Amino acid sequence: MAKDAYYTIGSVVKVFSVLEQMTKQHKWELADLSRAVGIPKTTVHRFLLTLQDLGYVSQGEEESAYALTFKLFKMGSLVTEHASIQEMARPYGRRLLEAVGETINLSVYSGTEMVVVDRLVTKQVLRQDSIVGRSFPIYQSASGKVCLAFLDPMKSGSLLENIRKESDGAIGPAEMAYFIKEIEAARENVIAYDNEEIYQGVCCVAVPVFDCNDEFVAAIGTSVPSVRFSPGVREMASRELFKAAEQLSIRLGASSYPPEKQA
Repeated sequence: MAKDAYYTIGSVVKVFSVLEQMTKQHKWELADLSRAVGIPKTTVHRFLLTLQDLGYVSQGEEESAYALTFKLFKMGSLVTEHASIQEMARPYGRRLLEAVGETINLSVYSGTEMVVVDRLVTKQVLRQDSIVGRSFPIYQSASGKVCLAFLDPMKSGSLLENIRKESDGAIGPAEMAYFIKEIEAARENVIAYDNEEIYQGVCCVAVPVFDCNDEFVAAIGTSVPSVRFSPGVREMASRELFKAAEQLSIRLGASSYPPEKQA
């Protein structure tokens, strides 16, 4: 949020800067906190006393340090309880459908497959008719590539091994080496593609979505008939997907896009 926007309330910005700073360690002395946020001690002290009255900050009876209570955690838990990833992603999917004009899919991984948990279908006659609940292989799919690129390395490695085993020899060393290169490219570019690798006549683009723990939680992508997947469409779809995934990830609480630990 721009600090010079007409609607910005400076004191609110300062209060949240104090709250965000306080999450970086368990307890804070007033002078240290004031120095860390660059706000005068008297102002920070008034913020802390107000937050203490509201139940967001506590201070030990025999110490001067201040600490956050679990009230913020409770609020965050209620948000996640009342909103599923599908509900949170739906507005961004609608805007994507309008911008891209092609079917939008939200998928999560389950075993060695990606499962479609939500979709918005294009009105164009020539389209891929995927349905919610249908799954497709992680191997070679755009969504699968970003999933493996941004999962915890141990989980990603285990998944790759399971994919190899389940292929019954169909995926040899050369094929797996090439697939790993595509995963590395997805990690570097924060986007992945498949060109008729899963479905004949269908190309896909997918990007990762991160949650409040800066962890991969879903892939959002678009499926485009090959005859319409021109370089211009590929570039436009990539740009719009990246923008939507960034906004959704920040909405879900990610620290940045992609999170620093994932970059």
